[in-house]
Amino acid sequence: MSGSLYSGAATILPSSAFGKAQKRRTGNPLKLPAGVCDPQVRVYDDILWLYATHDASPTNTNFTMNDWQIWRSANLSDWSLAGTLLPEQTYYGAPSTQCWATDAARSGGKYYLYFSMGPEDIGVVESDTPFGPWRDPLGKPMIAKGQVNTASRDPGILQDVDGVNYIVFGTFDFYIARLNEDMISLAEAPRLIEINNKEGPFGLGKTDDKPFLHRRGNYYYLSWGTYYGMSKSPYGPFDCKGPLLLPENVDAPFLNDQAMRGPYAPPPQYQPRNWLNFDRHGSFFEWRDRWFFMCNDQSEPGTSPLFRRSVICEVNYAADGTLNPLSLSTAGVSIP
Repeated sequence: MSGSLYSGAATILPSSAFGKAQKRRTGNPLKLPAGVCDPQVRVYDDILWLYATHDASPTNTNFTMNDWQIWRSANLSDWSLAGTLLPEQTYYGAPSTQCWATDAARSGGKYYLYFSMGPEDIGVVESDTPFGPWRDPLGKPMIAKGQVNTASRDPGILQDVDGVNYIVFGTFDFYIARLNEDMISLAEAPRLIEINNKEGPFGLGKTDDKPFLHRRGNYYYLSWGTYYGMSKSPYGPFDCKGPLLLPENVDAPFLNDQAMRGPYAPPPQYQPRNWLNFDRHGSFFEWRDRWFFMCNDQSEPGTSPLFRRSVICEVNYAADGTLNPLSLSTAGVSIP
C-alpha cells in the first residue's frame, strides 16, 4: 500500500499496543491535515478507513475540492494517507474543483467508493482494496442529474443486518433505493423519504443535504449533519428529533461565531440560522462496542468557514433509542 504518514502524527500503533494506550485521547480537531472533511468512516477487519473530501484552500469562497482521499487508522488518533481518487480516474475524465462528498462499502470481497461528481451526479468506482487503485465500472453516473426531483449528491450507504444494501442521497428532499448485489446499480426506483417535523440549520420545515443512514437495534437513524430522525423502517417515515449539538456541550474553540469573521464570512447563500449545527457533514460508526460520530468543523481561526477540519464525538443512546446530545470537546474521545 502506498501512502505517507501525516506529518506531525505519531506512528500508527500495532494492535498489541492498545493495552498500553487505554487512557489516550484523540484530541479535536483530529490529527489530519486541515481541509480533510466530510468524513465517512468504515471499519474493515478492525481498521478504520476514512473516506473524505479535501478542501483546497484556507480562503475558499465556495466549496472547492480537487480530489477524494482515503485515510487509515488503527486507533482513531493516528492517521496515514492510504490513497487518492482523482476525477480524471472516473467517468468524468478530467480535473474538477467539485469533488464533493463520498461514502464506501465492502461486498463480495470488493470495495466500492460512491462519490458526488459536483452537486448533482453520483458515481461509483470499485477496487480490490479499501484504498484503490480504483476502476470505474459504469463509465457514467450511477445516479444522474434529473433522475429524481432533487440534486443527486451526498451518497450514504447502509449495509443492513439482513444483507440488503441501500443508498440514500439528496438535497433537502432525501431519496433511498436498494442496491443490486453488484453494488453498482439500483434494484428499485429511488423512493422519497418522508420526515415528520423537519428541521435543519436553515430553520423549521427544511432539512439539508448530507444524508446518512445507520441502524442500531430496531431503529434506523436518518441524519443530515447533526440533525436526525428515527424510524423502524429504512424507508421511513422518520420522526425528526432536532439537533445533536447544543452550546452547553461544546468547548469554546468550536463556538467561534462564523458571522463575525470579517473577510472570511461566508457568501450570502450560506447563512444558516443555526451556525453551531451548520455543515456538520459526517457519519456514525461502531467500533469496539462503542459508537462514534465524526463530522466537519469550520471554526479554525484565520480561515474561511468553507475550509473545514474533522472532529469526533462519542455517541450515547438513551433507553428509548434516542440520541443523547453530543459532546464536542478539544480532548476528543478516549481510544478504545
